[in-house]
Amino acid sequence: MGTGDTDLGRPSVRDEATPAVERQYGSLAMSQVDGAGSLATMRAVNWHNVLVALGLDVPFVITHDIGCLIAGVGTPSLVVTGLGNIAVLDAWRLLLSEFGQTDIVRTHGAWKHRDAMVGVVVARVLGSVMLRVPAVHRGARPLPLPTDALVYGRLDARVAFGRYEQSPAVAWMETMTLHRLIPLLEIEQIDVDTLRLLSLFRRGGEGIGGEDFADLYNVIADVGLADIVDFSLELVPSLLEVRRDSGQQTFGIDGYAAIERVGHLDSLVLSQLAYDEDVFLRKLVDRELFYYTHEKQFESENRVHHILIDGSASMRGVREVFARGLGLALCKRLSVLGEEVLVRFFDSRISDGVRAGPMGNEVPYILNFRSERGRNYGAVSRQLLSEFSAPSRRDHRPLVYLLTHGECEMPREVVASLAERAPIHGIFILPREELRLTYLDLVHRVDVIDERGLGFGERAQTARGIIDAVERDVEASGRRERVRE
Repeated sequence: MGTGDTDLGRPSVRDEATPAVERQYGSLAMSQVDGAGSLATMRAVNWHNVLVALGLDVPFVITHDIGCLIAGVGTPSLVVTGLGNIAVLDAWRLLLSEFGQTDIVRTHGAWKHRDAMVGVVVARVLGSVMLRVPAVHRGARPLPLPTDALVYGRLDARVAFGRYEQSPAVAWMETMTLHRLIPLLEIEQIDVDTLRLLSLFRRGGEGIGGEDFADLYNVIADVGLADIVDFSLELVPSLLEVRRDSGQQTFGIDGYAAIERVGHLDSLVLSQLAYDEDVFLRKLVDRELFYYTHEKQFESENRVHHILIDGSASMRGVREVFARGLGLALCKRLSVLGEEVLVRFFDSRISDGVRAGPMGNEVPYILNFRSERGRNYGAVSRQLLSEFSAPSRRDHRPLVYLLTHGECEMPREVVASLAERAPIHGIFILPREELRLTYLDLVHRVDVIDERGLGFGERAQTARGIIDAVERDVEASGRRERVRE
């Protein structure tokens, strides 16, 4: 497609447009956006398919016009253009002009508006309008559009408009202009900072499914997340750059360092030239040949960083803001360092959690998680020990980061067994009194965050100090691995 995103809805590709596709495309003859070309049309196809994944049946022209404004690829028309009822189109044009004055449209350059995110934002704006559209125009099952640009290259919007009636698009325009305050309030409630935070974590469009769209949908308009988002934005941008040491050791003396499965043909172990030609080529393709090498690549241990965030009711307020903001920052920093990260919440048990990665799925998980159970830290510690003791986990080297408060008491004998299997970094936020947990001497590192550390202007510095300590531990662990090699 040339848009840099994947086929979000993954509909089947057809050589010829179906009547449903042609009718949707024909609605573009009513568009009141200037400056949107064929590239914007193909992006709008992706936005439409996001809405379909969320169960919304919206005429293509509605998605196209609002999405173009949000993504900054078009501006409201100064005069009425296109085909259709002049009064309806003029009212629609005026509504789009009002959309153009909202913060999210005026500051569209502050976040990376990939197609998935734009589609979710459009869905959020239109979701509350859908129930006010006449029932006859909102009962149809939403259908995805094909993402093959050749399908639309054969179509003409004005011809398709005359061939198929566009009453659904007209009904949507009339409903939105009649109840104009509803979509305007919806778009004003979307926090640009939340979109910016999501864009810092999400580095691609691959593998996004309907469940992920629903998580993003719930996050972007939740005003209760503002404090966590603000704190995260204090931390994350400064954590994006990293200098990695090369994983190789170069020997500046004569001779070879090792025999490896990878290398240059001029370093091939010569005895392998005795193979028959077919055998030699097969071994070359299967990487079964041996090479002399001056450089030795160090293989890191299979480390998994488990970030465990207390999700119980005791963590409400400033504790929750600091724990979740720090959890997001740790996910980002460790991922940038090339580490494998699993973030999980716990209360009376540990949730399955999500793995931090290029899709940024950890962001809606950390922001959205709500505990539905009481707390039982003894059960949590025993569950964690059981997981780390499982035969399938013995080839992993876990590291545990415990983000909780001063009353997280666990059986000492269980923590001792855990500490034998994984270093534990305890981060205890705003304890009510002096920290006197029985297992503190078994913990690899302890950070106690008091009221001063959570003060305005201080919390970001406190969190960066913890992240720096984690990074030093990771680097020290890497050096120990190289020594063992």
